[in-house]
Amino acid sequence: MRSYIAVIFIALVTVSLLAGCGTPQACPKVGDKAPDFTLPDSDGKSVSLSDFAGKPVIINTWSVSCIECKKEMPYFQEIYKQYSPTGLIFLSINTLDGIDTARDFMSKNGYTFTVLFDQKHVIYKNFCCPKNADPNTFFISSNGIIKGIKIGGFTGTEEIENIIKTLQ
Repeated sequence: MRSYIAVIFIALVTVSLLAGCGTPQACPKVGDKAPDFTLPDSDGKSVSLSDFAGKPVIINTWSVSCIECKKEMPYFQEIYKQYSPTGLIFLSINTLDGIDTARDFMSKNGYTFTVLFDQKHVIYKNFCCPKNADPNTFFISSNGIIKGIKIGGFTGTEEIENIIKTLQ
């Protein structure tokens, strides 16, 4: 009987390991290569992080119902206007709202940067973000390395600019 239980235990452990249950997900951190992802924009076109290889990238998650997200949006608009001509890419990722809701919000507030949509929470999974804990911002260097991570909102452009300086 004991050998039967031992065989079942070993089988369960083996199946768990093969299924990935015994291996924790490696969460990217500052200094790691940023995980690639592909998400649709408001026109349904697929956009991947790897599309911007060789360029510095800021990724920011948000939703219309997020108060902190709405407070920091003007700072990102300012950063976008100032730095996009220099090659900095800003990927604004809406994690909750429909395309029409996000478009209306962007239009009413005069925000001109591109929005990607992630209702399946690919970003949360790839970057190990707490689900529905927007905003999250990731600063990725031109060689694809994460140089900064900010969970929560920014209170001005200066903090963002200080991290941008590390991306070159």
